[in-house]
Amino acid sequence: MRNRQKLIDRNLGIIKHNLVVVGDFFARHADLFEWVRPQAGSMCFPRLLKGDIETFCDNLVRKAGVLLLPGSMYDDTQNHFRLGLGRKNLPQAVERLEEYLNKK
Repeated sequence: MRNRQKLIDRNLGIIKHNLVVVGDFFARHADLFEWVRPQAGSMCFPRLLKGDIETFCDNLVRKAGVLLLPGSMYDDTQNHFRLGLGRKNLPQAVERLEEYLNKK
């Protein structure tokens, strides 16, 4: 692949930007979520501190159009959800998630 470095740089740029967006979001909502910033990779598994994660994810997709996969899809029983950091539209999804939380 002749353009591999270009692709790597592009993807790392997206992930680094999204880490800032997500980090700021979780800092504002530390009463609802806990997370560990990933040291490598493009995914994290934050934890919902209040309520049931499956209900939260179901309501979120129905009412805000934001899809998060509950950890139960991965045999996790600790109220975690999967959050991919490699999408270019993640800031818009976080914005919609924030709007959803502010309406509650």
